[in-house]
Amino acid sequence: MTDALIMGGILLALVLFTQVGRRRHNLVMGIMPFVSCTVIGVLYFTGGIAITAPNVLAGLVGAVLGAVAGAGLIATTRVERSPVTGRVQTWAGWPYLLIWLAVLVGRLVFVWAVENVRPFAARVGEFLVSTQVDKDGVGLFFVLMALAMVAVRAGGVLWRSRRLESADGQPVRA
Repeated sequence: MTDALIMGGILLALVLFTQVGRRRHNLVMGIMPFVSCTVIGVLYFTGGIAITAPNVLAGLVGAVLGAVAGAGLIATTRVERSPVTGRVQTWAGWPYLLIWLAVLVGRLVFVWAVENVRPFAARVGEFLVSTQVDKDGVGLFFVLMALAMVAVRAGGVLWRSRRLESADGQPVRA
């Protein structure tokens, strides 16, 4: 639970300080999520996890749910050109933050319930045994969900920013 709280706190702080509100979007902000996702993915996959069909399926389910959440994030993010500087900026408000909170709190509630609510833990255990998903599959679910969520949001912002034009009809500088 402590690890989940620490990771959730770090992610929430990053979201609050880099994405919520009106933010300048430049090349670094466009590339940083992809670099961080790549580093996290490489570190996770080289950590000796068991790659089994049930674990991969659990990871794919997590990736799909993460992509859906990422689509919600991009749907609640405005990408526009600053009328003053002509540079790209993003704006994300309460709906954006609520999606992040739902995902992070959902993960924390799941971890807490597995650790503290015996009937819930028993049901989760039965499910994992019946589907042959092990702890690596659960981890893969959460990691790929987070990575897909971040990648879809970052890709959506990048794509939308490239479609903007400045007042003189030229592509906007990032």
